[in-house]
Amino acid sequence: VLTVKEGLRFKTLKVGDKTLFNVDTGKHTPVKAFKLKHESDEWFKLDLHAAQPKMFKKKGDKEYSESKFETYYDEVLFKGKSAKELDVSKFEDTSLFTPSAFGTGKKYTFKKDFKPSKVLFEKKEVGKPNNAKYLEVFVFVGADSKKVVRLDYFYTGDSRLKETYFELKDDKWVQMSQADANKALNAMDSSWSSDYKPVVDKFSPLAV
Repeated sequence: VLTVKEGLRFKTLKVGDKTLFNVDTGKHTPVKAFKLKHESDEWFKLDLHAAQPKMFKKKGDKEYSESKFETYYDEVLFKGKSAKELDVSKFEDTSLFTPSAFGTGKKYTFKKDFKPSKVLFEKKEVGKPNNAKYLEVFVFVGADSKKVVRLDYFYTGDSRLKETYFELKDDKWVQMSQADANKALNAMDSSWSSDYKPVVDKFSPLAV
């Protein structure tokens, strides 16, 4: 992880004498970058914003080329994995989810053994899958059986990362405001801050 000193920001990415990318500092103030190694492949990630990653793939000794996050998603994060629907009502299925304690309730984390093409709870859609590349899926279940589903995903419509929360209301899964999500999760686990704010985008075209 490369982090600039406080008060500074990345302006130009260079490989040797070659300029790889110039940051529009009028729009962005990036302070973090990451060198990533996956098997024999090397990648470089510049966070223009926590919600807006810029990806570069190493092509040669001193050569990188800009790549879409969708490519990184398919070629690295979910390499060789098929796409299929994920039914989060099966949160207790240990082949799909890993359980962990969450205050008086439980948190179930999707194991990512396949690419979710759509997220359902039984037959009901949780969010809209259009233009979404799901990164993480969590199901929080309270002692009173209250359920909150969290979806972390990359939205190809604006090339930004999102974090959204859903609850069942009037027989439909609807997006919660961050305040309502915090209230529900804090009721399950008091260590969840009632002022929690995602570092990525919380608004989601997915939920409309």
